[in-house]
Amino acid sequence: MAGSRRGRTLRPTIPTAASSGATAVAVVVALGGLNQLLVGGLWWLISGAVAVLVVIAIGAVRYGTRRPLVPTAAGAVALVVVLTLFFAADTALLGLIPTPATVGRFGDLLVSGAASIQEQGVPATAVPGILFILGLGAGLVAFSIDTFVMVARSPALAGIPLIAIVAVPGFVDPDFTDPFYFVLAGATWLLILYVASPRTQPAVAVGVGAVAMVAALVIPVALPEVEPVETSTPGDGYATGLNPIIDLGDDLRRPDAVVALTYTTTSEERQYLRMATLDDFTDSAWEPTIGSGDPDGDDGPEEIAAAPGRAGDVAVVESTTEISMGNVRGRWLPAPYAPRSITGLVGRWVWDPETLNVRSERSSVRGQEYVVTSEAAVPTSDQLRAADPLVAADFQAYLELPDGLPPIVAQQALDVTAGAATNYDRAVALQSYFRGGEFTYSEDAPVESGYDGTGPGVIGRFLEEKSGYCVHFASAMAAMARTLDIPARIGVGFTTGNEVRNSTTGEDEYTVTTDELHAWPELYFANVGWVRFEPTVGRTNVPQFNEAVVDDPATPDIDESTATPAPTAAPEGVAPDRGDAGAVPEGGADAGPDWNAIVLGLAALALLGVLSVPAFARFAKRRARVHDLHHGSALGAWEEVQDTALDLGWQLTDAETPRQFADRLTVDRDTREFGATGPVGGSPVSDPAAVAALERLRAAVELESFARSGGERAARAESASATAADLHAVLLALRAGVDRRVRLRAALAPASVLARWFAVGARWRNQR
Repeated sequence: MAGSRRGRTLRPTIPTAASSGATAVAVVVALGGLNQLLVGGLWWLISGAVAVLVVIAIGAVRYGTRRPLVPTAAGAVALVVVLTLFFAADTALLGLIPTPATVGRFGDLLVSGAASIQEQGVPATAVPGILFILGLGAGLVAFSIDTFVMVARSPALAGIPLIAIVAVPGFVDPDFTDPFYFVLAGATWLLILYVASPRTQPAVAVGVGAVAMVAALVIPVALPEVEPVETSTPGDGYATGLNPIIDLGDDLRRPDAVVALTYTTTSEERQYLRMATLDDFTDSAWEPTIGSGDPDGDDGPEEIAAAPGRAGDVAVVESTTEISMGNVRGRWLPAPYAPRSITGLVGRWVWDPETLNVRSERSSVRGQEYVVTSEAAVPTSDQLRAADPLVAADFQAYLELPDGLPPIVAQQALDVTAGAATNYDRAVALQSYFRGGEFTYSEDAPVESGYDGTGPGVIGRFLEEKSGYCVHFASAMAAMARTLDIPARIGVGFTTGNEVRNSTTGEDEYTVTTDELHAWPELYFANVGWVRFEPTVGRTNVPQFNEAVVDDPATPDIDESTATPAPTAAPEGVAPDRGDAGAVPEGGADAGPDWNAIVLGLAALALLGVLSVPAFARFAKRRARVHDLHHGSALGAWEEVQDTALDLGWQLTDAETPRQFADRLTVDRDTREFGATGPVGGSPVSDPAAVAALERLRAAVELESFARSGGERAARAESASATAADLHAVLLALRAGVDRRVRLRAALAPASVLARWFAVGARWRNQR
């Protein structure tokens, strides 16, 4: 090859490539240690893909530049772009360039993810907020490892973020600590140490990394999966999360249920046990307003104020309910409405004065045993009809509607209630509209048709499609009530459960499973207070005072533990009172993401990223050489001619001088054996202008190689623009000498990059 090539110093491409690969392997393997905490494997694919793409971006940029901080900056940019693509593409320019709306989406995902982590049990469902936090964390860990190894030149520090990842399960519960993943993380750390030193044998490093990666992929499949334990004994086994705020819609379609609680009550009526209230109707979803109770104050639930809005002439029935929570976790306490006193709780709990919801920031419902004294209003239909339609100032917030509410919601509400004289009659008409036979119960139709959730757009679609589950019925009726100036909100909690005779005490006891999570609308009537309605098709627990309710025989009881094919009505004879595990969608999204499409997209994107590394590295190197041309260096231009020729199929030798190589590129096929040294099916540079440009490049290289005086160097700098033009002409002529197939191969798999990587690897082995 040319003498100029022989004398240059090779950049450490193999250390860079090997370090990038070791970093990616280490992060992906360490993430596997979180398998005890999360359900499924989608979270691992997404977070691992984020880390790998960040590492690829850093490594590719480092290959094309000598500036140490540029790859670091590129990694930070790549992390933001990848997170935008995965989680906020609809808010970004071209799906990649973040906007202020993207920043807002990131903030919402962080908040919802943090709340979900607090609310869910183990193993948790990786909802979008948790996925975002995992992806962000994986990208930051990959970024920090690369900084330790390639910038700070302290590869030993790379073990810190790796250990931090695998130690997370132990912080949640010491029983979740998995020594195996500590060993794997240590192996990948050794891999990083191996490749960070030129004295290390690459085969050993690659072998260690391969073993660690294969083990990380195989062991989680071979080991038994962490499953919630179906038990009513508090404290046994792992806990299932109870979170009425996030979207647990997938739980609705799971066949296995976990006993959430058991209770006994002095009430003659079965008890709905409410956990949370959704009263803030935004452009994205129905959301809860978290109360201002002070965890360190005196507003404990031992004494709770009377329900807001009730008058003295409305009958109230007091009852006592003893509740034993099962093997579930959550911050929201199930209790019948309206609680006046709750005793026996362990930990600090507070109640909200507007909703009377009880929650804790520091404790969990798991294993709690407590007694609730509650007062249930029993108004007559006459009292409800006599309620003043004027809404007091304290309840005006319950009339607010988002700007994006589709017109069909208000119009349908007017059509349904036409002729109704009072707010109570309008409420009953709305309830009967949903239960009258037009609507069908389906857990699958909203997901398959893309309108699952509680947002304004979802409600509009639900009213058109007329198929959904409790979330849709409750959110639609509450929204329609607000359009009629009736204060409305959504209650989320448990239905009444199944009655069982306790063989020990002889008392009737109710068992409630996680399948019986449910959502229902609550409407406010002056001097009566908040009144529960039940629009969901198939529910039999309709409040007694609703004499006007008609249960159409076409909508029999539904066992919500078994998904019903959309849009057919539920079959007869199925057990009642299966609640819905998804009351509110995560992050307020109107429709959940298509995870199958995301997984396929991630796989395709990761494959594309890996395959494009050589091409991107070649592009970066070419840009760096052109940049050098404008600073007076012709050696880089000659190297670019050599590499381009090699990519296109020319044979290069170390024995050639620049003059000999230039002569070979321009030799006439008729006078010399071109086929032995040139590309198969190709031709030499024959265009006179290109031949002249090649000669000028050759002369400039020779001049630069032997120039010693400042005047000669100044002359080279003045001719830089001409040299760049000559380079462009020569490269075009070389590409014109081969067919399109060869040019495509040269672009996607440049031989100059691949050969250099293998050559440096061989040199390392010889220097070992």
